Amino acid sequence: MFFARTVFAASLLGAAALPAQAIELTDLSGVVASASSCYLGCGNAQYDAGNILDGDYGATGNTGLNAWNAGGYAGYVQVNLGSVYVLERIELYGGYPYANNFSLAVSSDGSNWATIYSGTYQDVPGLTHDGVNYPGHAKYGAVVNVVDINAQYVRYSASSAQWAYLYEMDVQGHVVTAVPEPETYALMLAGLGLVGFAGRRQSK
Repeated sequence: MFFARTVFAASLLGAAALPAQAIELTDLSGVVASASSCYLGCGNAQYDAGNILDGDYGATGNTGLNAWNAGGYAGYVQVNLGSVYVLERIELYGGYPYANNFSLAVSSDGSNWATIYSGTYQDVPGLTHDGVNYPGHAKYGAVVNVVDINAQYVRYSASSAQWAYLYEMDVQGHVVTAVPEPETYALMLAGLGLVGFAGRRQSK
């Protein structure tokens, strides 16, 4: 019986220490996008915020049905992941030659925001997908790697001499998993009857 409990405890402790595998958070059901403004009006299929989640990545070019466009030189578009996740990587797919000075901010409640990155679009070989159908610039955008950031919302804000564009936002991460504190481990072991067992082994 002690052997069974020992194996169970080892599995439990080991599982808590393993890193969670990243998933495509923006591919999950229930994820929605919204924007400060949209060319031709948000809610219209052309240039609406929802186009950044359509899985097109701009591969069909600027058709007006696969990108968000603010309708001006500044604005933001954001995704609500539905729950708080641990973020690991954010890929942005832009449309060449719109470089777009932009910043990325995250929030857990949709009210308090923290800027985690700022930059411009450029050719990025590390982008997972081929994006806008433009010779020599199929991987045009930005890759942002983040560490230990918990958030439910990711906001892309642009301000430049060119209209604010975004073809796709791909957010990767994993479910928040609470790792028990040492005291919690002790209580877990006590509940399994392993604290006294471990003490007896050490005293021999």
